[in-house]
Amino acid sequence: MPVLLAGLSAIVFGLGDLLGGVAIRRADRRGAPIAVAMVASTVGAVAIGVVLLVRPPEAVAFADVAWPVAAGLMMAATRPLLYLGMARGPVAVFAPGFGLTLIVVPAIVGPFIGQDPQPVEVLGMLLAVPAVVFLSGEGRLPSVGEFVRSPVIGLAVLVGTSIGMAGVFLTQPAPESGELPAFLVVATGAVVLPLAARAQGGLRWPERVVRRYGAVLGISSATAFVLSTAAYLRGSAAVVTAMIAMAPAVSVLVSWRFLGERLYRIQAVGGLFGVAAVVCFALGV
Repeated sequence: MPVLLAGLSAIVFGLGDLLGGVAIRRADRRGAPIAVAMVASTVGAVAIGVVLLVRPPEAVAFADVAWPVAAGLMMAATRPLLYLGMARGPVAVFAPGFGLTLIVVPAIVGPFIGQDPQPVEVLGMLLAVPAVVFLSGEGRLPSVGEFVRSPVIGLAVLVGTSIGMAGVFLTQPAPESGELPAFLVVATGAVVLPLAARAQGGLRWPERVVRRYGAVLGISSATAFVLSTAAYLRGSAAVVTAMIAMAPAVSVLVSWRFLGERLYRIQAVGGLFGVAAVVCFALGV
C-alpha cells in the first residue's frame, strides 16, 4: 500500500511541479515564485481542510502536530525555489537532479531515526551519483568545475535536500492522525508565504494568471500531499521517498512532449542510472 500511494503521488507531484514552472514563466515577474506557491498553499489548505471535516483524525498527539509543522516550514521555503527551478530549467536537468537528491537524504538520515538502510539502498545511493552527473550534461559530460558551479544543479540539490528532510519529518506522526499532517504542511505554507511575499517587496493581490494556475496547482498538490503523507505514515522514509522521486520523470516527459525541451543521449544514460537507483530503494521494502 505505501508503494502504491507514493507512486500515485509521484504522478500528481510531477504534473504539478511542471505546472508551477509554467505559471512563473507566464507571470514573468520577480515575486512570481512566492505568489504561485502562496496561492497553491492556500487553495490546498482549504481542500485538505474539507477532507478533514469529512474524515477527522482518530487521535492527535503532540508529535502529530509538531513534525508536520516543521515539514511545512521546510516546504514553504522550498516550494518557490522548486517552481523557480522548473521555470528556469532545463527541466531535464533540474527535475532529475532534485529527485535523485531527495531519495538519498532519507537513506542518510534514516539510521538516526531507527531506519537503517539495506545493502540494496546503499547501492542505490552509489548509483545516484553518476545519475546526477550524466543528467546534468547537455550533450556532453560536464567537467568537475562546471558541475560544481552549475546553478541548476546547485538549486536542485538544495531543493532535493529540503524536500527529503520534510519527508523524513512526515514519518514521525502516527497513522491515526489521518490527513491532519498533510493539512498542517500545506497550511503552514499558507501562513508563512504571505509573510515572505511582504518581506520581498510588498504583499499584493496575485494577477489572474497566478490565481488560475495557483488554484489548479493547489488542488493537485493537496491530492499529492494527502497521498504522500499517507504513504509516509505507513512506510519507511527511504522507500516512500524513492517512489515519490519518480515525479521528476513525469515532469521531464511532459516538458519534452508538450514544451519542446530537448533531451540528449548522455541524459538518457543518466536516466538509466536514476531508474536503477530508484529500483534499488524500492527493493528495500
